[in-house]
Amino acid sequence: MNRAKPTTVRRPSAAAKPSGHPPPGDFIALGSKGQATESKTASTLLKPAPSSLPSERKRDAAAALAGASALTGLTKRPKLSSTPPLSALGRLAEAAVAEKRAISPSIKEPSVVPIEVPPAVLLDEIEAAELEGNDDRLEGVLCGAVKQLKVTRAKPDSTLYLSLMYLAKIKPNIFATEGVIEALCSLLRRDASINFKAKGNSLVSVLACSLLMAAYEEDENWPEIFVKVYIEDSLGERIWVDSPHCKTFVDNIQTAFNTKMPPKSVLLQGEAGRSGGELSAGSSPHPSLTEEEDSQTELLIAEEKLSPDQEGQPMPRPRYEELAESVEEYVLDVLRDQLTRRQPIDSVSRNLLRLLTSTCGYKEVRLMAVQKLEMWLQNPKLTRPAQDLLMSVCMNCGTHGPEDVDVISHLIKIRLKPKVLLNHYTLCVRELLNAHRDNLGTTIKFVIFNELSNARNPNNMQTLYAVLQHSSAQAPKFLAMVFQDLLTNKDDYLRASRALLREIIKQTKHEINFQAFCLGLMQERKEPQYLDMEFKERFVVHITDVLAVSMMLGITAQVKEAGIAWDKGEKKNLEVLRSFQNQIAAIQRDAVWWLHTVVPSISKLAPKDYVHCLHKVLFTEQPETYYKWDNWPPESDRNFFLRLCSEVPILEDTLMRILVIGLSRELPLGPADALELADHLVKRAAAVQADDVEVLKVERIQLIDAVLNLCTYHHPENIQLPPGYQPPNLAISTLYWKAWPLLLVIAAFNPENIGLAAWEEYPTLKMLMEMVMTNNYSYPPCTLTDEETRTEMVTRELQVSQREKQEILAFEGHLAAASTKQTITESSSLLLSQLTSLEPQGPPRRPPPHVLDQVKGLNQSLRLGHLLCRSRNPDFLLNIIQRQASSQSMPWLADLVQSSEGSLDVLPVQCLCEFLLHDAADEPASGEEEEEGESREQKAKKRQRQQKQRQLLGRLQDLLLGPRADEQTTCEVLDYFLRRLGSSQVASRVLATKGLSLVLSEGSLRDGEEKEPPTEEDSGDTDALQGYQWLLRDLPRLPLFDSVRTTTALALQQAIHMETDPQTISAYLVYLSQHTPVEEQSQHSDLALDVARLIVERSTIMSHLFSKRSCGARSDAVLAALLSIFSRHVQRMRKSKEGEEVYSWSESQDQVFLRWTSGETATMHILVVHAMVILLTLGPPRAGDGEFQALLDIWFPEKKPLPTAFLVDTSEEALLLPDWLKLRMIRSEVPRLVDAALQDLEPQQLLLFVQSFGIPVSSMSKLLQYLDQAVAHDPQTLEQNIMDKNYMAHLVEVQHERGASGGQTFHSLLTASLPVRRDSTEAPKPKSSPEQPPGQGRPRAVTQVRVLGPEDDLASMLLQIFPLSPSPRWQSSSARPVALALQQALGRELARVRQGSPEVPGVAVRLLQALATLLNSPHGGALVMVMHQNHFLACPLMRQLCQYQRCVPQDTGFSSRFLKVLVQTLQWLDSPAVEAGPLQAQLKLFAAQYSARRRISDVRSGFLHLAEALTFRGDPEVVSSTIRAIAATLKSGEGCDVEPELISKVLRGLVAVRSPHLEELLAAIFSAASTFPASGPVSVVSSLLLQEKGEPPALGKQDSDGCSLEAVWLGPCSGLLVDWLEMLDPEVVSSCPDLQQRLLFSQSTKGKGHPGPQVPSFRPYLLALLTHQSNWSTLHQCIHILLGKNREQRFDPSASLDFLWACIHIPRIWQGRDQRTPQKRREELVLRVQAPELIGLAELILAEAEARSQDGDSSACSLLQARLPLLLSCCRGGDEGVRKVTAHLTSCIQQWADSMLGRHCRDLLVYLYLQRPDLRVPVPGVLLHSEGAASSSVCKLDGLIHRFVTLLADTSDSRAAENRVADANVACRKLAVAHPILLLRHLPMIAALLHGRSHLNFQEFRQQSHLTFFLHVLGILELLQPHVFQSEHQGALWDCLLSFLRLLLGP
Repeated sequence: MNRAKPTTVRRPSAAAKPSGHPPPGDFIALGSKGQATESKTASTLLKPAPSSLPSERKRDAAAALAGASALTGLTKRPKLSSTPPLSALGRLAEAAVAEKRAISPSIKEPSVVPIEVPPAVLLDEIEAAELEGNDDRLEGVLCGAVKQLKVTRAKPDSTLYLSLMYLAKIKPNIFATEGVIEALCSLLRRDASINFKAKGNSLVSVLACSLLMAAYEEDENWPEIFVKVYIEDSLGERIWVDSPHCKTFVDNIQTAFNTKMPPKSVLLQGEAGRSGGELSAGSSPHPSLTEEEDSQTELLIAEEKLSPDQEGQPMPRPRYEELAESVEEYVLDVLRDQLTRRQPIDSVSRNLLRLLTSTCGYKEVRLMAVQKLEMWLQNPKLTRPAQDLLMSVCMNCGTHGPEDVDVISHLIKIRLKPKVLLNHYTLCVRELLNAHRDNLGTTIKFVIFNELSNARNPNNMQTLYAVLQHSSAQAPKFLAMVFQDLLTNKDDYLRASRALLREIIKQTKHEINFQAFCLGLMQERKEPQYLDMEFKERFVVHITDVLAVSMMLGITAQVKEAGIAWDKGEKKNLEVLRSFQNQIAAIQRDAVWWLHTVVPSISKLAPKDYVHCLHKVLFTEQPETYYKWDNWPPESDRNFFLRLCSEVPILEDTLMRILVIGLSRELPLGPADALELADHLVKRAAAVQADDVEVLKVERIQLIDAVLNLCTYHHPENIQLPPGYQPPNLAISTLYWKAWPLLLVIAAFNPENIGLAAWEEYPTLKMLMEMVMTNNYSYPPCTLTDEETRTEMVTRELQVSQREKQEILAFEGHLAAASTKQTITESSSLLLSQLTSLEPQGPPRRPPPHVLDQVKGLNQSLRLGHLLCRSRNPDFLLNIIQRQASSQSMPWLADLVQSSEGSLDVLPVQCLCEFLLHDAADEPASGEEEEEGESREQKAKKRQRQQKQRQLLGRLQDLLLGPRADEQTTCEVLDYFLRRLGSSQVASRVLATKGLSLVLSEGSLRDGEEKEPPTEEDSGDTDALQGYQWLLRDLPRLPLFDSVRTTTALALQQAIHMETDPQTISAYLVYLSQHTPVEEQSQHSDLALDVARLIVERSTIMSHLFSKRSCGARSDAVLAALLSIFSRHVQRMRKSKEGEEVYSWSESQDQVFLRWTSGETATMHILVVHAMVILLTLGPPRAGDGEFQALLDIWFPEKKPLPTAFLVDTSEEALLLPDWLKLRMIRSEVPRLVDAALQDLEPQQLLLFVQSFGIPVSSMSKLLQYLDQAVAHDPQTLEQNIMDKNYMAHLVEVQHERGASGGQTFHSLLTASLPVRRDSTEAPKPKSSPEQPPGQGRPRAVTQVRVLGPEDDLASMLLQIFPLSPSPRWQSSSARPVALALQQALGRELARVRQGSPEVPGVAVRLLQALATLLNSPHGGALVMVMHQNHFLACPLMRQLCQYQRCVPQDTGFSSRFLKVLVQTLQWLDSPAVEAGPLQAQLKLFAAQYSARRRISDVRSGFLHLAEALTFRGDPEVVSSTIRAIAATLKSGEGCDVEPELISKVLRGLVAVRSPHLEELLAAIFSAASTFPASGPVSVVSSLLLQEKGEPPALGKQDSDGCSLEAVWLGPCSGLLVDWLEMLDPEVVSSCPDLQQRLLFSQSTKGKGHPGPQVPSFRPYLLALLTHQSNWSTLHQCIHILLGKNREQRFDPSASLDFLWACIHIPRIWQGRDQRTPQKRREELVLRVQAPELIGLAELILAEAEARSQDGDSSACSLLQARLPLLLSCCRGGDEGVRKVTAHLTSCIQQWADSMLGRHCRDLLVYLYLQRPDLRVPVPGVLLHSEGAASSSVCKLDGLIHRFVTLLADTSDSRAAENRVADANVACRKLAVAHPILLLRHLPMIAALLHGRSHLNFQEFRQQSHLTFFLHVLGILELLQPHVFQSEHQGALWDCLLSFLRLLLGP
């Protein structure tokens, strides 16, 4: 075996630094790499290995361990001292060792002979002994190892303890022998040989604990020696007991004591506060602990943490169940010995208290400890362990045996003063209550008894407070039991109990459950002391008194405050008040239960005492009974407290038990008293009613019977009635009529159950309910409107009263016969006035007058009627309203709404609607009477009524439009109004309409939707139906419109048959067309039938609706609505299947089956068909004729036969169009209807129709033509049907006079037999002959055509053909010959031209010239319109002119003029108002042919042609073709000289028409080098860009055609032109300097509507190009031009100044410079200008300010300040430039004086002076009069002057300060003389510095140098005059003078 021998350890040098405490945390291996490797190897070997490990491995492990031990011993420290110090501390240590030996005599020393082996071979020896089976040697070797550890306790060998730990992991059982256990336990004991100061290293103890724990971990029964060494160490230094590394071992030992240890969060003592149990004994380094041992300790701790057993430590298990008694006996003996030993108080060890804390599981220990706890707690040295002991005692007090009861008694008596101890004591009390459930009652009992004893603990109330907080539910119950115990004493404890209870409530801050406490007081007790009580009656009375006191004690400060606020009408802290009221109500319920069930079982009280108790708990007793014992509540609060406790709700159980007590014969409360008490309680609770509390909630209907049973009369039981006689049900009258108002109150507060039962089953109660609801107390009630019913009720009441009287007399007679033998009559009866019949479900009885008065008073005070009206389920009010007829007046309803006090939501919507209609009806009358003299009261009532109406309207609108709107209320509100729309009375309909408009229209406005003014197009419609916006606009906007859509449509369908107002019917029809639900076919059919009946049957209404249709927009809207209804209906019916049942059988008589030729069929009502035909006769609406045309195509298809109709019931063919309907069709203006009506007419029908009135001329013409055909077909039949031929002939003549045509044959038939009339009628015949227009063709054919000559005026001939203002009867008879003559002349000339012999000047040239002249005249547009209308004359002429132009293409003049005529004519014809016609189409064709046919001979002609086309807005195709031709010509290389003016004109035209070919033309022009000179393109583009500004370029004058160079808006084209300009001239101004400079810098003219100058959008870009791309010479030239003397005044100053500023900041200037600017650099002179140019720059700045002066002086000043840096930067070369500028400005100021320019010059001069004050000495006079200098820009001297003024105000008392003040005074005076403007800017500061000094008396004022400051200021002000008196300085000067005046006046 190659074992590593331990190396020798060198002693370290004396200078070695001693080590301190080892670092906390896990083991950290320090040293070189080799050491780390070795430590890793060692830690690896320490892991547990399998038991069958080979010997080689074990040896290697042992060698590694030896090497590790050798390495760890390299840093060994020498001992500092080996002898213990001879001190008192050492003597105390020796005494402790001796004491320890004395207290543990049973711990024996090890009995096994130890065998010591070297630590390195320990593992081999153990393995060898185990293989040999030699247990003795195994045990001896282990004991030897322990002995070595004991010897080297201070510095144990690492190989040794690591080997033992390794063995414990792999073979823990070898340690479980008695000898080894004794040896290890000896390690746990303190070695007496070690001095006291060196307490030893805890490493050995921790190792021993770990070995023992490993050996006994699986063992259930541990040896007693563990407990003994535990107690020994616990009482000693607690080296391992408190060690966290031994916690598992210690916890298992502590299971012997069964102690519940407090959690660490509760324990006050921490490891930081303990003196023992740590790895080091104190804060200083241990004298015997070397660095080697520190590392050993760390290694051990690290290994423990790496151990898997330590990572998840198992929970401790009971280890001493079998030795429990002996262990307990041993522990108790040790503790008794410790506690009974005579020793000073201060000598008690903390460790003893900690041991007691651990052993509190024994009740004897708890009892011993608690008796001395108070003393220990008061000892400052033992406070913390004593607190832990107190917590342990309380936590383990869980048996509630006699010992624990004594412990609790002692705990209660402990007195503690420090707040920290009291808080801990409170926590311990809480743990005591958690320990056992019976501890609560015992604790409360001891606390209360201690409080009442002479030795009262001052902490009792705090303890009780903690108990009540801990057990809020159970603690009041046990407290109540204690009070019960107090009240059972022989002595009277009531007064003491009241005081104690008040004190408890006060100290616990009212945090007690009063209800639980009172319920605990009322619990029945079965203990003997209660069963054998002497004073049971007194006990009950006293309990009642405590109950009353408890209820009043519930009034906290918050409740009191809330009650006072409630009395004042303020709703503050209502939750607190309601909670208190509910608490009192619950306590009273429990108290009545106690008196009903518990008290009779305790004792039979006297009736007086019982009633007293009942009244007292209900707070209905006399007030003195509540405070007579101790005068509490105090006199100031008595009445208020009693009222708070009495004004509370009453619970149902309370009321029912009182009634049951009154019905019980065993209890001393009689029925009358019970009813009286119940009546009082109910009314008292009802008076407390509020919205947030239920004061009288009753669920059981049996309460009604219980109340009525109290009224029952019971005859004496000793009286025997005759056999077979059944006595009547009688009630005592006074009680009976007291019960009904009581039940009325209950029913009002519980309408859903009690109220409903009373309404349905108790007529008398129902009558009372109706009385209070209607506020009418008459009998019979006013709700019975029928006179017969009222009479019947009165008669029945008389009958019932008579029968009742007879029954009472008979009953009393039987009673008298059985007793007094008297005969009873009505006069001698005693019961007749006292009894009444008890028939509560019988007919309603007449209430006595005093009862009605009582009910009336109750209604006024309790608002019973309001509560009943508010009920919606059941809805009593709605029941009353529905029972009364709508025609009956309901004045009580108006009163009800008036008295609702804003609570309109409690009334049904029908009630609100009725009241709204009632007010709407009274409104006009009231409005008329308002002007007359009215009293103030009447006006106030009227205003109140109007306010109520607005409130009511708001409520209804909220129901319809608010967020709470629901389907039911919406339907109810609208149904109430809609039902009245179909009323037969006009007034009812008007009221309903007005109500709906109020509810709906104002609602839409309330939502913020303002009525928009109608547009011009639909203004007529809006005006006509303006009053019905509630229906057409507001009703469909309802949130729940879909739910009322069907009912609304049905109501309006019925209303259109009753309504007589045309406007109203119009609105209804428009609504029905838009919003009727037509999802089902039956609904759609019903709607169509109802509307058809209106159209067909109500002809008067229809005539009013459409009488003014030509000008009525309303009629147009109605017609569109009707067409919409019927078109949709027809389309739907035609889509329905043939066999589908549409109508019921009863309606089939009026149904027709329709079949169209297309195969479609439909079944409709005949009235619907007739209605649609009538609608078609009215013509199409103006809004749109789509639906009209659809209907027309359906019923009267074009060139198709009409649909056929068949009767549904008989299948016979029906007459679809009767004669009356055909007549309507003929009278219409729809040609298709007229043609359909005239088909297949009989002669008599034609004669009948022709005699009808109202037939249009066109229809009459067709009628006459049909008559002519009839004459030709069958003249005899026609002649037979004519009754009066003379009349008929005259009628035909009259129709001809109207303008009708036709009828000549019919007229000849009529006049054939009338020779007299024939002569007389020949003259006018030609006038009315319809054959005149076609007859003109025959003479025209033979007329001689006129031959034109050269002298003929062709312009006049054109005006003859096309007159500008033709008369209505103008005929073309005179125009046609002239046109024919022109055509023939043009034809002959065209033939000659084709033959080659033209005539000069020809007719074509003259005609074209005349036409061009007319078109250029003011009447050109009218001429074109006439030509458009007479296209049959104009088209031939234009065609011949076009042919002539084709024949002479060489005549360019003719061609250009012809093109111009074409363009001008097309301009007029292209207007949107002109319809397309043949002339327009022909001219467009000519233009296209001309442009396509024309070839450009050269570029210039192409430009000319393009200019002409653009001038007259030619066809885009012509323009595009011309541009392409020009581009092609230029690309071919052909060049010519084209004037720039012509190109500019063409380009302007292209820009104006937004031509997409602009860029193409520009590219073609500028790419041709020979087209322009070098500067030509630039001049063209620049001139175009200048056009946007309206400045004509100097390129030429106006064009010959009149196209001036006026401004054009370039728009998007400007970007294209700017790009071309940049491409053509990158330097922007080099090609055409003058033109381009004006483009960049010229002043824009103001356009219309533009108040300021217009800056082109492209100018900044061009300026940027100029600045960045131009060379220096170009920039210099521009600068000299802008600043030179000869500059133009029209240059834009802003653009010029911006350019100059940009020149200074050109990036090229600063290239190559240092980018990091020095902090103190001087600005360089970049732009060097001469003095004259500086003046020009100043003038530019002034010009810009003048241009902006229209925005205000402030903007001009700010502009001057902004431009000032530019001016100063140009003046940096020297002072001469600034002097020139200032001189120029001074002269300008003198020249312009106070004008705008003068003011600007003065301002600029002031700004210059403020920046350069050194150049103006002395200050010029012009600046001294300038305003605004004080508030101008910052001056460079402001900081210096501010410092001067501040120094001047310094009042420091030093010589240096005086010198500074003097210097500052001199400087300020110099400034006041030389630069007053600069000093006056700081005058407000001087005034402010004068403040706060004059309040001193003069001596102090002078001593503190304030007088000097005032004198200096006065001198400065004297020097500043007269400038200081200027207006802008008045405020500051006045402030200064006020300070001087205060100084003179003195303090």
